[in-house]
Parts: sequence; structure tokens; C-alpha cells
Amino acid sequence: MTVTKTKVYLLLRTHNRPNEFRRCIESITKQSIQPEIIIISDDEKDEYINEVKLSHQIFRPKYKKPRWWIRHHNPFNDYFNQALTLIPDDNFIYYLDDDDELVDSDWIKTIIDNNTDLLIARFQLGKSHNNALIGYEVVRGKIGGSCIAIRSEIAREFIWPSRGAGDFFFINQVISKYRPIFLPIIAGKVQVDLHHSWGRRTSY
Repeated sequence: MTVTKTKVYLLLRTHNRPNEFRRCIESITKQSIQPEIIIISDDEKDEYINEVKLSHQIFRPKYKKPRWWIRHHNPFNDYFNQALTLIPDDNFIYYLDDDDELVDSDWIKTIIDNNTDLLIARFQLGKSHNNALIGYEVVRGKIGGSCIAIRSEIAREFIWPSRGAGDFFFINQVISKYRPIFLPIIAGKVQVDLHHSWGRRTSY
């Protein structure tokens, strides 16, 4: 196994999806270099987290109930902002949700080897999106948080907005200042078809 000082911190959001979460974790175990896993959950009843054998931290973010009178309000994006307090500079961050899984077993290694400010790879959506690949360009609906790996100190410069398509708006902010490197590899995919969204939370 490669020894390196630079680490990839994998921020993994989960809420009440134990089966999907287990499958996501299983895909992480197959990585040739293991990331530093930070599991983000706002529900202490998510006891399935305790099954994880890989080294990890659990982060309990400050929960903010969605304000339904604000269209497309999504407070859960802010959890990625809150979790930055656990990550030191000179490392990388990769974002994942519990209904995703990694398919490239060298993806974490690839992030470290490229050693660049912003890395963008392909990511496969589910059946409701005809198994489409995103990550070719930074366009709303054609890019997602799980497409990117970013330097931790750069991530601190920008905010994940608490709204729908927050990942696009975050990435769009970053590329206004930093040049991305696009890779023609598929880092991961959505596990299941969740109607019109590829990361929709099932309960609040």
C-alpha cells in the first residue's frame, strides 16, 4: 500500500438509509488507499453507523429544519461546511452520500497522485436519469458533488449554499477562481433510483 502524508478526507452524509450506507462503505473498503472517513449524520438513531469497521470519525452537525416556504431550501448542504472544522489544510476532500458507491478502486489514489486544486471525474446517475454520466462540464444538472475532489484549504474559501443544486453552485464558485482538471474516468455511481433526484433524503 502506498504511504503518503497527504490524505483524502471523505465526507459521507447519511440519514436513515442503512442498506445503502452499508453498500457505500463496502465500496470504500475496496480502495487501494483508504481515505480518512468522516460520517455525517444528524440523527443519533442511525445506529447502523456503529457497524463500520474502517477507521472513521462521526460528525453530528447542527440540524436546521428545512424551510418549506423558501423554494428549494436544502439545509443539509451546510453539513459539508460545518464538517470542515475536522479537516486540516494541505489535504483533499471528497464528497459522498450514502446512496452512492465508488466504482474505481484507485479513485482515492488518483486524487493524491494528481495533486491538483480541483479534480473532476465522471459520476453515473440512476435509472430515472437513464444512467447518464455527469462530470463532463460545470453545468447545472451535469455536475455533482461526488464528481469533485478539492484541496481542503480551497474548500474553506467557498460555501455550500443551503438550496437545491447546491453542489453545482459550490463548484461554480470554485472554478471562478481555480482551474479544474477533468479526468475521463468514472469515480462512482448512484446505487438506486430515487425518483427525480440522485441524492434525495427520505425523511426529515
